[in-house]
Amino acid sequence: MKKFSVLILLMVLAVVFVGCSANQGGEKQPTATSSAQANELVFASESEFAGLNPLLEETNLDAFLFRGLMRFDEHNVPINDIAQSIKISDDQMAYTISIHRDVTFHDGHPLTVDDIMFTINSILDDANGSYLKSDFSHVVSMEKVNDMTMTIQLDEPFTPLLDKLTVPILPKHAFEGQEMRTATFNQQPIGAGPYMFEQWDKGTSLTLKAYPSFFGTKASIEKVIFKFIPDSNVRALQLKSGEVDIALLDPNQVEELSKVEHLKLYEVESADYRGVLFNMKYPIWQDVAVRKAISYGTDRTGIVKGILHGYGTEAYSPLQKHAFVNANIEHYKYDLDKANELLDQAGWQLAEDGFRYKDGQKLAFTITAPITDTVRVNMANYVAEGYKEIGADVQVAALDWSNIVIEETEAFMVGWGSPYDADHHTYSLFHSGESSLTSAGYNYGSYNNPKVDALLEEGRTTVDPEKRKEVYGALQEELAQDPPFAYFAYVDAVYGINQQISGVKERILGHHGAGFLWNVEEWKWHDR
Repeated sequence: MKKFSVLILLMVLAVVFVGCSANQGGEKQPTATSSAQANELVFASESEFAGLNPLLEETNLDAFLFRGLMRFDEHNVPINDIAQSIKISDDQMAYTISIHRDVTFHDGHPLTVDDIMFTINSILDDANGSYLKSDFSHVVSMEKVNDMTMTIQLDEPFTPLLDKLTVPILPKHAFEGQEMRTATFNQQPIGAGPYMFEQWDKGTSLTLKAYPSFFGTKASIEKVIFKFIPDSNVRALQLKSGEVDIALLDPNQVEELSKVEHLKLYEVESADYRGVLFNMKYPIWQDVAVRKAISYGTDRTGIVKGILHGYGTEAYSPLQKHAFVNANIEHYKYDLDKANELLDQAGWQLAEDGFRYKDGQKLAFTITAPITDTVRVNMANYVAEGYKEIGADVQVAALDWSNIVIEETEAFMVGWGSPYDADHHTYSLFHSGESSLTSAGYNYGSYNNPKVDALLEEGRTTVDPEKRKEVYGALQEELAQDPPFAYFAYVDAVYGINQQISGVKERILGHHGAGFLWNVEEWKWHDR
């Protein structure tokens, strides 16, 4: 009995000591790979979204919440998704679409062709101001055959249409009695994707949960949490500590985080370029010689080596990563002599203060960049200093996004690019009809070149691939001769992810690393 009492006492003491050890300095925190953690994925989001309606703004949530008739595969080729089949007429003007019967929205309503027609009509409705309107401008009519079959009639062939049909399908019934721009849907969306909306804590995080009735591959990870962390250094610290499971890294963070045991790094090629947008509303940019001089005065090698740490390539074209690339256009290699020669010929005289003047106007402008994007701010500061070599007085305004109106800036550090059809992120950026002053397009610099307009229009309606390549080759030539941007560099995306996650499939990414989460429903935790 005595021995038994001693044994009990020793066991109690052991429990007490273990408890004290675990709680010294506070509760014991689970490790980054602890099997006790929930089956959830925490993503460090660079910014918060204004809304979640994919017809009104682009977010990186589309692959989670929504599905389209088509979907881009790992080669960025559109393949059937909600569509069971799409038959195209010989004249390329009529599309007959049949959809799967087992597709439901997150509220249980079946998805039918009524929803598809509603989505396209909503895009074309000027009252909604959708940035996607030009993608469907050649649609002249749609006809419902039955709940699962419809036709789309075009006014002329529109080659990128299959790409455009990746647009997320919205539920018609969710907008009854509501205006699209102010609908409750925009804050609490209902899609047909592998994840459904659960909760949005404004300023903090947004939580999605797996949709059990998803028609495709059911998600293995039960919840995905988008944690809003605008500071890139904080994102990196929380990735290192295990507070988040995945984050897009700045190039200068890669070396340190590559040494963190629980992380795996993915370096992924992207079609994502950086550069300076010239706002044509300002007289300084009406002089093409100034735009060309700025392009020649840009040290791209220094940007790729010093700011991107080698994670990127020098840029000269918006289609540089596309099969239609024209490698024979002017690359604007760093050439201060040529830049100075252009400015001399254009009448910009160098004064004693080291800056150039013409008709009493100083060669001066401000580059605006989002302060939370350290890479863009660093690029802007680097070139601003370098442009002094050609007599340009350049300032940098690093501002919060809430204080930036791109179409009102003199020059802006842009981030654009697309791995999809050549029409994507060319038409909406450079066609004069896409000026953000008159439409919901992305032509923030009010660029206007009739030759470019004609080539962009011809490129979308040309069917033969070889002929299209010629058209887009000519487009790149014209953009090089009359540059809307000074292109700096294509930026490779480097993501840090908890190494216990598997299922990631790499593909060439879009702007800001978009597309890395494209197959998230196939991702799995090994230890949960």
